[in-house]
Amino acid sequence: MNHDVMSSETTDLAALERFFEKLALLPPPAPPTPNLFSEAGPGTNENRLSNLMAFFMGGYPGSPRWLAKAVLHALVRQGGFDHEHLQRIDWESVTTEREAGSWNIESESTKRLDLVVSGHDFVLGIEHKVWSSAKYNPFNVYDDLLNRRAAQVYKCILRPDDSEEDVPGYAKKAGWVVLSYSAILKSAYELYGQDVAALNQTKWQIFYQELLQHLDAIAHPKEAKTMTEEELDFSLKHFNDLYEASQRLDKFEQELMAEGKSHIAAALQIDTSELGTNKRSEDWGEQTRVWRFFPHTWGENNGKGSQVCLIYYPSAESEGDESIGFEVRAYLESQERHDPWLKEIEQAFLKITPITKQRDCTWYRDGYGNDTWPEIAGRWLVLSAWPREYTKAGAMTALGDLAKWVDEHAFQTETHIAG
Repeated sequence: MNHDVMSSETTDLAALERFFEKLALLPPPAPPTPNLFSEAGPGTNENRLSNLMAFFMGGYPGSPRWLAKAVLHALVRQGGFDHEHLQRIDWESVTTEREAGSWNIESESTKRLDLVVSGHDFVLGIEHKVWSSAKYNPFNVYDDLLNRRAAQVYKCILRPDDSEEDVPGYAKKAGWVVLSYSAILKSAYELYGQDVAALNQTKWQIFYQELLQHLDAIAHPKEAKTMTEEELDFSLKHFNDLYEASQRLDKFEQELMAEGKSHIAAALQIDTSELGTNKRSEDWGEQTRVWRFFPHTWGENNGKGSQVCLIYYPSAESEGDESIGFEVRAYLESQERHDPWLKEIEQAFLKITPITKQRDCTWYRDGYGNDTWPEIAGRWLVLSAWPREYTKAGAMTALGDLAKWVDEHAFQTETHIAG
C-alpha cells in the first residue's frame, strides 16, 4: 500500500471518528411499544416459535385454530391447497402435532417434521425455517410420514421470506412449496374480522395479535423500526458517512466470519471449504449477533446441525482497545431425546472447563449453572464459554480450541470421553 493510499485511509477514518462523535450527541429515541413475543417470548428461536404457532393451530385441547386456517388460505392462493377442499374443512376437527417423528432406515434414526396439521380427510406437513437452511432436511422421509397419515397430503416450508434457493430439487418436484410469513399474515388479517374479532373477547385474541405482529417484525425487521424527525434529519445530512460506516461494519462482520473459519479449520486440520456457514450473521436482538460454523464431518457422523458459534455484541469490558465482547458456544444435535452421548459430553465439558481464567485453557465458564443446557426436547446440548482473553484474538483462539475439543470428544470414534 503506497503512502497516498495510506494517507487517504487515515483521513477517512478520522472523518468517521468525527461523525461518531456527532452521532453520540443525538438524544436517545423514545422506546418503541414492545411486543410480548419479541421481547419476552420465543424471539427467532425456531423451536419455541413453532410451539407458539402450534398453539394457534389447534395444537392443544381448547386452543384456537386461527393460524391453521390462515396457512391453508395462503396455500390456496399459491396453488398449494385445493380451494374446494378448503370449503369442506370441519375446523373443529383440525389438530396440530409438533415434532412428528418417522424412522429412517437409511440413517437408522428418527427424523422429525416441525408441524403436522390434520383434519378428517387431509394432512398438512410444515417444515418451519426461521433463518436456518432447508438444504439438508430429509423431505423424502417427511413424505413417507405424511403419506401414511392421509390420502390427501399437502406440504410447505414456512419461513420469513419466499426464498427457495436452498430447497432441494427433489423436494420441489414432490410438491414442497415455500410459504412466507407475509403470505400467511395477509390471510390472517383478511380472516381476522370474521374468525377472531367477532368472538367474545378472550386473552387469545390479544396473544394472537401479538403473534402476528411478531411474525411481521421477523419478516420485515427494518420496517419494524421508525426514526424521530431529528434522527431522520441527521441521517439525511450524514448519509454518506452512515453508508461508509455500514460498509465497514459489513466488511468487519465478514472478516469475523472468515477469521473464525480459518481458526476452526486450522484446529480441525481441514480446509475451510469443509466448513459451512449461514449467508449472513444472525441477529439475536439487543445488539447481539452470531456466526454459526458447521463442520461437514460432524453432520455426517451424527446430528446434521451440530456447530460451533461465535457470538459478539457491544461491550466496554474488552481487555484490548476494543468495544466488542465475545462468547463461544457449541450446539450438539442427536436424533434421540436425552441421548447418553450428550450427557457424557456435557460432563466432560464441565470437568475440563475451569470456572475462573486458567493459563492452560483458552476458555472458562460462569459456574452458576448457565454453562450447559438442553434444547429442543432434549435432542440438543448447548456448551457455553467465555474467552480467557476477552478480546477478538482471544475469542478466535477459544473458538478454534472449542471446536477441536468437541471434534475429539464427540465426533472422533476412537477417542473416549474422560470420566
